[in-house]
Amino acid sequence: MKKVIKKSSNDNVATALESINSSEKVQIISDKNENLGEIEALESIPFGNKIALVHIKDSDEIIKCGFSIGITTKEISKGKLVHVHNVESQRVDIPAMAKKEIIKQMGIKVD
Repeated sequence: MKKVIKKSSNDNVATALESINSSEKVQIISDKNENLGEIEALESIPFGNKIALVHIKDSDEIIKCGFSIGITTKEISKGKLVHVHNVESQRVDIPAMAKKEIIKQMGIKVD
């Protein structure tokens, strides 16, 4: 079974340790390699990208490694890809054209 890693107990996202297919169940592990359960990917999650571990409301914080890294720009369902198409970074101001190119190159479906 493929794995995602949740780095901090209050994280609402985990990072894919390999590419995940839509509808695939994956194991959630801690940074100490403890089994934290399973989650089903609702869409493809490329290696190194984030998956929502819980339903995240519009304008909520994205917590990774125990820190807020961004604010959602729309609701994100549990199991969905968390990236520039649904999160505004609090760390880097990504220009709109760069976001469009990232979305295009990754083949992200925008609702």
